[in-house]
Amino acid sequence: MKNIYLMITFFLMTYLTSFAQVKVGTGSPFNFTGRVIDETGEGLIGASVRLQGTTTGTATDKNGNFRILLNPGSTILVDYIGFKGQVINIGDRTTIVVKLVPDAQQLGNVTINVGYGTQKVKEVTGAVGSISAKQMDTHALGDVNTSLQGKIAGLQITSNSGEPGAGATVRIRGASSVNGSSQPLYIVDGVPINSDTYGGGLVDDASTFSPLADLNPQNIESIEVLKDGTASIYGSRASNGVIIITTKSGGNTKKPEIQFSANASLAEITRKIGVLNGPQFRSAYKDAVFNFTGVETTKASVVDSLHPYYSKDNNWQDLMYRQALQYKADVSIKGASKENNMNYFVSAGYKDLNPIIRDTRFKQTYAAAKVYYTVTKAISGNTNFNISNNNYNRILTGLSNQSAIYQALSTMPVYTPYDPTTGVLIPLLEGSKPNPIAIAELAANQINRWRVFGNQDLRIKFSKSLQFKTTLGVDYSNTEETNFTPQSLLPQGQISSSYLTTGKNNSFINENTLNYNKTLGKNHHLTVLLGQSYQKFQDNKVNIIGKGLIDATITSINGTSVVSLYNQDIEEHSLLSFFSRANYDYKSKYLFSAVMRADGSSRFGPENRFGYFPSFSAGWRISQEEWFKPLTFVTDAKIRGSFGITGNQSIGNYAWQGSHYTVGTYLGNVAIISNGVPNPSLKWETTEQSNIGLDLAFVDNRIRLTADAYLKKTNGLLFDVAVPGSTGYVSVPANFGSLENKGLEFTLSTVNIDQAFKWNSTFTLSLNRNKVLSLPGNQDFRPNIYNMARVGQPAGVFYGLKSLGVYASDTDNSLPYRQGSANGAIYKGGDVIWEDVNGDGIINDSDLQVIGDPNPDFSGGFQNEFSYKNFTLSALLTYNIGNDVFNEVKRNLDASPYDQNLTTDQLRRWRNQGDITDVPRLVKTDPMLNYAISSRFVEDGSFIRLQNLALNYKLSGKVINKLKINNANIGISVVNLFTWGSYSGYDPEVSSSTNALAVGIDRGSFPKTRTYNLSLNINL
Repeated sequence: MKNIYLMITFFLMTYLTSFAQVKVGTGSPFNFTGRVIDETGEGLIGASVRLQGTTTGTATDKNGNFRILLNPGSTILVDYIGFKGQVINIGDRTTIVVKLVPDAQQLGNVTINVGYGTQKVKEVTGAVGSISAKQMDTHALGDVNTSLQGKIAGLQITSNSGEPGAGATVRIRGASSVNGSSQPLYIVDGVPINSDTYGGGLVDDASTFSPLADLNPQNIESIEVLKDGTASIYGSRASNGVIIITTKSGGNTKKPEIQFSANASLAEITRKIGVLNGPQFRSAYKDAVFNFTGVETTKASVVDSLHPYYSKDNNWQDLMYRQALQYKADVSIKGASKENNMNYFVSAGYKDLNPIIRDTRFKQTYAAAKVYYTVTKAISGNTNFNISNNNYNRILTGLSNQSAIYQALSTMPVYTPYDPTTGVLIPLLEGSKPNPIAIAELAANQINRWRVFGNQDLRIKFSKSLQFKTTLGVDYSNTEETNFTPQSLLPQGQISSSYLTTGKNNSFINENTLNYNKTLGKNHHLTVLLGQSYQKFQDNKVNIIGKGLIDATITSINGTSVVSLYNQDIEEHSLLSFFSRANYDYKSKYLFSAVMRADGSSRFGPENRFGYFPSFSAGWRISQEEWFKPLTFVTDAKIRGSFGITGNQSIGNYAWQGSHYTVGTYLGNVAIISNGVPNPSLKWETTEQSNIGLDLAFVDNRIRLTADAYLKKTNGLLFDVAVPGSTGYVSVPANFGSLENKGLEFTLSTVNIDQAFKWNSTFTLSLNRNKVLSLPGNQDFRPNIYNMARVGQPAGVFYGLKSLGVYASDTDNSLPYRQGSANGAIYKGGDVIWEDVNGDGIINDSDLQVIGDPNPDFSGGFQNEFSYKNFTLSALLTYNIGNDVFNEVKRNLDASPYDQNLTTDQLRRWRNQGDITDVPRLVKTDPMLNYAISSRFVEDGSFIRLQNLALNYKLSGKVINKLKINNANIGISVVNLFTWGSYSGYDPEVSSSTNALAVGIDRGSFPKTRTYNLSLNINL
C-alpha cells in the first residue's frame, strides 16, 4: 500500500510542517546524505526529507537514500505516511540513517477506494473491507478469489474445484437473489469488468472457470469490498456487493526499479476417496447380484481372479493422480520521470502448471501496463491495459462416462489398464466401460482463451477544488472450447464426435465525472461527485457438433462426416446511468454521505427501464469529543450507520420482450416460434440494506475491532413464474418473491508482541442468516433434484427423504411400510427406514422434506504473522462451520445400477438378518430405492483449513550490497496443508454451480491440491 501512501504524502507533510518551529543552520552549505529505513531495515521509498521552516526538501529513492543541500546545524523533518515523523538536528554530521517506526495514529489517514473516489479510513461511513498487496497470495495457483478467502468479514468464497482458473461461488452477506445472479460486481481500476463464470464446453462436466483468473494477483495493489447500502453508487449491479481492485502504478520512483519473482511448486492430491479393493469388491458385487436375482453371479471378472485381464487389485486413483511440477515467473519495471510528470508500471508473467491429473497441462501468459502522465498543470491522463492468454489441455469432470475423475473411482479394481500380453493400452474395458487412463490419453478437451481489458482516462483540473474526468474502457474476451471423443472410447453403435464452442464477449464503457472538493473555513469539508456512465455489452456464441471423424488424429470439425448441430447466438444489451454523491464532515468528527444513482437498462421495457438507488450514511467519531479524551486507552472510536437500496438486473437480455427461436423449416422457409411470454411490466430486483457499525482502536492502535450488524431484504425477485401448459409456455419472467439476509461481522486486528520479535494477528468472523420470505403462490421452487427454495427456509436447502436407520430384520417393519404405493413392495431387513411424514404407511414424494442446509452458520479466517530479524513466518487458517454438503459422488457409486466399484461404506453393509448398521443391503439396480436422494448423503461440510503456511527470509544488507541489488527474499510455503473436517469426499469446499439455489453439491469436481512452493523475489 506504499504507493497509496505516497499519493497523500505532500498534503500530510504540509500539514505537519506548518506547526514546526524554524531552525536553519549557518555556515557553508554542503550535500548532506542519508537513508530512511523502517524497523526491519528496509529502505522506505518516497519518504519526505525537508529543511524545517522552508519549502526546500527531497524524497528518498527506491533504496531509501536521499541527498539534500544543507548548512551545518540545520534541522530536518523526516516524514512517511503511516510512520512517526522525526525532527533531527544534524549538528556537524554529514550523513545519517533514520529509522522510522509505524505510527498507529496515522492509520486513519490511509485512503481506500470507495467507488469513483477515495476516502480516508477514519472518514468512511459505510461497511468496507480492504486488503493490501502484502496480504495477497503469490504462489503458483494463487488467484484473486483464493487471495480473498478468510481475510474480509462478510465475504464468503467457495472454490468450485481445484482446476487451474476454476470458478468460485462468491457471496457478500449471503445470496441476494433466487433466480438471478448472486455474484458481486468487480471493478478493476475504475472499470466494471465481466465476471461471469464460463463452463467447460458443450459437455456437462460440472466445471466452471473464473474470468478473474485472467488478472495476475502479482499486479494488484489493493482490494476493497463494498458490503452495505453505500454500494448504491454502482446502482443496479450492487445488490450482491462490489469488489474494487486497484492495480499497481509507478509512484514517484525516479529511477527504474525492476522486480523479478519466480515460484516452483510441487502439487499433489490432498486425500483420496475410500473405494473397495479387489477382494472387497468381488464380495460386494456377488451380494448385489444375489440379492437381486437369487442366484450367484457368473461374471468372469468377478469370479475368475486368476484371469490375466481381471487379476489386478488397482486403486485407479493411484494410477490417475500424480505429483506435478508447476512454475510461475513474473517481472515488472516501474519508475517516473525526474520531473515526476510521468510514471509507469509494466509487467509480464508466465505460468506453466501441470495439474495433478495425468496428461493435463495449463499454460498462461499475461502482461499489463499502466502509465500516468501530466500534459500541463491542468491536464493529465492515465493509460492502463491488461492482456492474457491461457491454454488448458484438460480432462472432463462430473459424473459422466467420459469423466476421468469419476471413472477413476467407479472402475472395477480388478481390471488391468494395459493388455497383459502386448502392453498396449486398452481403451474399453469389459462391458464397453472406458479405461480412465485411456480417457486421459486419447480424449482431447481444450480451452484456449484470450482477454484484453483496460481504460484510458483524461483529467482536467479547472481549479484546486474542481476536476473533470472522462474514461473510455473496453473488455474483450475470446474463448474457444473443444471436446473430442475418439471412436475407440465409445461402445459399439456410437460414433466419434467433436464439439466446438466459441464465445466472444465485448463491452465498452464511457464514464464522465465531475469532482468538487472544498474545505470551508477550518472545520467544514465537502466533496461532491456528479457522474454519467454508458456501457454496452455484446456477446457472440457459436456451438457446433460434428459426428463421425475419419481418424483419431484429426479432431477438428472439418474432419467429421456430419455436422449434427450448428447454432449461433448473438446478443447485446446496454446500461445508461447517472449518479451523484455528497460527503460532508465537520472537524473529521461528524460524517455524512448521500448517494443517488439512476440506471436505465435495455433488459427492461420502457415502463420500467430506469431504477433509482439512493443511500444515506453517517458516522460519529466519538473519540474526538472532549468528554471522551480522558479514556486514554481508547485510541479511536467511531459509530456509523447506513441505509441504501441497490439493484439486480441479471436476467436474459430480451426477457421483457419474449424471445423466438428456429425449429427447422416449413414449406421451404425457416420456421420460427415464440419461446417466451413478453412482460413489459418486468422491473428491477431491489435490495434494501441497513447497517450499523462500530470501529474501535485500543492501546495506541495495537488492538483494532470492527463490528457490523446488517439487515438485507430483497424484493421483486426476478423469477420465472410457472404458467398453465395450456398457454403453450412453461413460465413467464416476472417480479415475485422476497429474500432476507441478516447477520453480524467482526474483524479483530492485534499487535500481540512489538519487540525484536513481532507477532500480528487478524481474526474475521461472519454470521449470516438467510431466509426466503415469499415466492409465487408461496409454492416451492426447485432448480434441480437436490435443492429448493421454500418460504421460511434458507435459500438452496436440500430436499429429499429422511433416513431413520436400516431395518435389522424383516420383522422390524411391523406396520408394514410400503414403497411407492399401497400395493408397493414391503420394506425388509436391510432396507432403509424412512420417516413417514404424513403417516399413511407409504413412502413416496409426499414424504420429502428439508434434509440439509448448504449455508454455513459462520465462517471466516485467522491470520498470523511472526517476524524476527530477517525471518517472517505467516499462517492463514480459514473455516466454515455448520454447512452441509450433498455427496452425489457417493450416491452414484453405491447405488449399484451399473458394474462399478463402491465406496468403503459398503464394508458396513447389511448382509444378514439381525445386522445392526447404517448402510443398507446391496441390490443390483436398487429396486427399493435405498439410494434415493435422502439425508443418508447429506454430510457435515464444516472444516478448518490451514490454507497457507509461509516462511520468508530477507537477505541481509551485506549480501544485498555484495550482489549489487536493492533487496531480495527467499520463501518456502505450503498451500492447503491440513484440512480438519468429517466430510468423506475429496474436499468439503465444493459446489457444482454458482447459482444461489444450487450450491453445496459434490458432483465429482476436480480435487483441490496441496502445493509445496519455493519462491525467490529480487528487486534491482
